[in-house]
Amino acid sequence: MNSVLISLSAALLAFFITPAQANSLKLDMEPGLWEHSFSMQSESGELEKAMAEAKRQLEGLPAAQRRMMESMLEQQGIRFGGTSSSIQVCLTQQEIDQGMLPQQDGCQQTLEPQGDNRFHFSFQCDTNPPSSGQGEMVLESPRSYRGNAEFTTEVNGRAERMTMQQQGKWLQADCG
Repeated sequence: MNSVLISLSAALLAFFITPAQANSLKLDMEPGLWEHSFSMQSESGELEKAMAEAKRQLEGLPAAQRRMMESMLEQQGIRFGGTSSSIQVCLTQQEIDQGMLPQQDGCQQTLEPQGDNRFHFSFQCDTNPPSSGQGEMVLESPRSYRGNAEFTTEVNGRAERMTMQQQGKWLQADCG
């Protein structure tokens, strides 16, 4: 169970927390703590099976172990609920000024403007599991965005194509 959660966590973090390589890119976003919510669907259904199994195994743990595992994930800002989940990320004014999103080691991303507050992105992560994909993000306001993506990652040792719907909202100025 732990390997499924760790693999899926890595894929999700690689998708949401990759560097934007654009020195002059203007991001109209508020600095502070953001919550990124998303739902995913896999082409083969393997993601859904893996998440159901991880949830079953998590629920089968003794209460103290389950709380410890949930606490460990929450300390990293990760909350899982079926195929809908969320992570919290701190976005600094410096990152905004540099046209960057928070960085995940082992990933490279291109972020290209497609008009007012609309961006196309593609990414490649040499993480475990590796992942790559592309999508679109629309900044609806300095405190919210929505988007979608298609990507490939590894689930249970096999390459898996996924689609994702996402939205983000600013929570507060203090990342605490």
